[in-house]
Amino acid sequence: MLAMVVEDDPDYADVVANTLRWDQHDIVILESVAQAVLFSARKRPDLAVVDAVLPDDSGFTLCSRLRQQYHDLPLIMLGPHAGSQEVVTSLRSGADDYVSKPFHPAELLARVQALLRRSGAVSLKPLSGGQRFSSNGLEVDLKRQSVALDGIELSCTPVELAILTQLVQYPGEVLDHAFLTEQVWGYTEVSNAALLKGHISAIRRKIKAAGGSENMIRTLHGHGYSLVPY
Repeated sequence: MLAMVVEDDPDYADVVANTLRWDQHDIVILESVAQAVLFSARKRPDLAVVDAVLPDDSGFTLCSRLRQQYHDLPLIMLGPHAGSQEVVTSLRSGADDYVSKPFHPAELLARVQALLRRSGAVSLKPLSGGQRFSSNGLEVDLKRQSVALDGIELSCTPVELAILTQLVQYPGEVLDHAFLTEQVWGYTEVSNAALLKGHISAIRRKIKAAGGSENMIRTLHGHGYSLVPY
């Protein structure tokens, strides 16, 4: 698999590249948004790891462009600290995950592997009763890896699809942060509450754009989320 690392700090670039090489990825290291845009136009990467601060533009801008170009590309953002606002901004730009600097290579590797599992390197487990499930007009089709609302397809990222896969299985039940984090990313971290919040916000925007109500997904502050049943 080809991993595109966009990082202008040579020390961090080496850490990321060596970590991913250990996991049998081919690596291309780029130092700017302009270089990454040119490269991705010629060849689609299988994974992108992007620093939030780059010399010619922000990593958020690059993530937005990559997400528009490849809606299912696994994207990880690197940033100076994982405050709630930084995480939400990162996810709104199209990133799937946010890793704060400094990080341990094992943490980065765990997040990469979990994200790639969600992106289709390993298929999502079928829901009980088959490959398709629906609730409130939302239909998840695991065979096609797609989501539709009243027949209108939502352009969901692999992580958003994984979150909706859990919510539609348990309409009306509150799924807490720890449960969703473990199901979606494969491990439990308190900090992923901010990641979940960002992804839920993105899902709500897509539901609204398709003519649905953002209130379809209810937040129970400090606990988790539920799909409101009819």
